[in-house]
Amino acid sequence: MISTVDGCLLWPVAAGVLVEVEADAVARLEGLLARALEANERLAALVERQREEIAQLRKELAVRDRELERVTAELAVLKRMLFGRSSERARPGTAGGDGSEEAGGDHRVRPAAGGKSAKRGPGARAGRRDYSHLPRVEVVWDFPGGGYCCPECGTPFSRLGDHVTEVLDWLVIVRVSAHCRRRYRRACGCRVPATMTTPGPPKAIGKGLVSNAFIAHLLTERYVAGRSQNSLVTGLARHGAELSPATLTGTCAAAGALLAPLEAAVTARSRGAWHLHADETSWRVFAPREPGGPARWWLWVFLGPDTACFVMDPTRSGAVLARHAGIDQATGQLSEQPGPDEDADTCEGPREGPRQLVISSDFYSVYSSAGRKATGLVNLYCWAHVRRYFVRAGDANPDQLTYWTAAWLERIKNLYAAHEQLSTAWAGGAAADLEHARTAWDEALGVIHTERTKQMASPGLQEPAKKALATLDREWDGLAAHRDYPMISLDNNPAERALRRPVVTRKNAYGSRNEDAARLAARVWTVTATAEMAGLNVITYLTAYLDACGQTGGKPPTGPNLERFLPWTATREDLDAWAQPPRPG
Repeated sequence: MISTVDGCLLWPVAAGVLVEVEADAVARLEGLLARALEANERLAALVERQREEIAQLRKELAVRDRELERVTAELAVLKRMLFGRSSERARPGTAGGDGSEEAGGDHRVRPAAGGKSAKRGPGARAGRRDYSHLPRVEVVWDFPGGGYCCPECGTPFSRLGDHVTEVLDWLVIVRVSAHCRRRYRRACGCRVPATMTTPGPPKAIGKGLVSNAFIAHLLTERYVAGRSQNSLVTGLARHGAELSPATLTGTCAAAGALLAPLEAAVTARSRGAWHLHADETSWRVFAPREPGGPARWWLWVFLGPDTACFVMDPTRSGAVLARHAGIDQATGQLSEQPGPDEDADTCEGPREGPRQLVISSDFYSVYSSAGRKATGLVNLYCWAHVRRYFVRAGDANPDQLTYWTAAWLERIKNLYAAHEQLSTAWAGGAAADLEHARTAWDEALGVIHTERTKQMASPGLQEPAKKALATLDREWDGLAAHRDYPMISLDNNPAERALRRPVVTRKNAYGSRNEDAARLAARVWTVTATAEMAGLNVITYLTAYLDACGQTGGKPPTGPNLERFLPWTATREDLDAWAQPPRPG
């Protein structure tokens, strides 16, 4: 029933109001829902961005952890290199061995049988060395006034003999040698000079202040012993000789010019050698000739069978190796067989056909690049360098790689033992022994090859171990090539040892003032190191050579007189004389 008020219908009006109310509510709800959906979308986008940021942070944390692990590993390696003992010295009793017996042991006191300590090294079990070849001076000690009397009655004691005690005395004397040249006057009427003066000492530097022996000592102390010029000036002043640095500099420069022919002869023989140990180290030149020139130079060393050639160069490029080894830079090939004047004739047999050259080196790219290009050039890489990678891997992660490193050092140790057996069999010349030794070498090398292949394919290996195995794999051909050259050592330690003396000089003197001084240092090292390879005493040898220069008027000897001072052409009498220490006085 429809109610009316004053004749009007009420229900339809209420229905319209309700419809309007519901529409507004729906609209508001739809607005709220839309805003809620929009907020939800913003929240979802924010969550997604947070997830991306978290993932990025996790990546950065992983990178940081890897970097921290790498830095920690490098710190452990550097601490071992700086403060630790050498990994190439024998350590008896170490679990797993370290493969270093072939490098020579240290001289510590080790427990002997029965728990007692036994001395090792020079002087143990053999007593004192014999010093009878040294000059002997007797010093007599007696009571005041001579003799001794009884303190009670004053009766003189009869002499019973002498109690002799010998000690080594170290006496350094800087003295002035006054050379008195006798002069004579003519007493006859013959047509000859009216006066004659006795010839004086043969001075290599004619108007120089110092003697030839002084120059030899100066070069030895400055370059062989590695003392700085300031140390030499101070040391001479300590003994009463006040010499200026300019005097020592000029003396070294003048003596270096006299050594130039010796350096050229050593370099020519080194270039004709069939095998070279090669290495290089940095050197500082503080005042280069060109203002923009490099202050960091490089000192190269090339060791032949009987020569040690040092080359100072402003670059570390392959041009230095090419120039010394006779490699054509345009074609990358070895030059022809050295001529008669350059042929060192130091190989193990006659060299026929194309030229052959074997270079023992580390993994520097200059050597490997030359070996890939030049036909007849063979690279022999250093096993001691490879071994250091495994030692450093163990130092970088000792918790997980200690036993892994010990196993690899044991394999390398066995390879050294097999190479020693191969060298002995090759020197003996028996075909059966040589074949047996080659089989032992192949077995030791095969174990290393099998293990490196298997471990490189296995997942989960630590990064330092991967780096060591990658280096072993990259340089494998040059490492395995030692089989065909049993007369050559497995490592490049001879070249590294040859550079120790310049490195000591670099630490004491920091480098050279200019280019001429740097090249002078290389020249002196070439001459002195070659003399030491022949077993000569450097001071005696340099003094004899400078005396020869003085006899030729302060100029270097030439021809046979120069060949007399080359260790490979010198007579046995001269070599024996130059091997002795300088005579006193």
